[in-house]
Amino acid sequence: MATTGEPLALRSPGWVRAFGVLFAVAWVFPFVTQARLREEFLVPGGIIALLVVAFVVRTVLCSVVGTADGRLTARNRWSTRTFLRTDIRAVGIERPDGRGWAVLLLLEDGSRHPLDVTETPFLGPSLERLERQVAEIRAWLEGRPRSFA
Repeated sequence: MATTGEPLALRSPGWVRAFGVLFAVAWVFPFVTQARLREEFLVPGGIIALLVVAFVVRTVLCSVVGTADGRLTARNRWSTRTFLRTDIRAVGIERPDGRGWAVLLLLEDGSRHPLDVTETPFLGPSLERLERQVAEIRAWLEGRPRSFA
């Protein structure tokens, strides 16, 4: 989690973002350097490499940013949505779609929106971090200043 000038900013740790970039480069490197050795694998391998890079880049860019004017932008893996404070009814920890545990926004229209940047496969050791993220989002919703602990 990183903090910036915004009242709320949840992002992947720096080491996760760096690892994602290194993973993408390592995955693409063989297709770029050894393309002539295996021409029959160039097109399918290149397509797979591009898909992996797109997924890794999008995952690294996942974030939740709340601004002082009351907008919360949730950048998930495959979508980006902006909510107003008044659009959000509640914040909690749930298991969306059976993938893992994550912070979820319950919206006024009754729908739920998971925050991918908070997703974790196991609840046990990550419960404290998820609870801290929920508290930060609730503080932003109420307009309270954040603690940067």
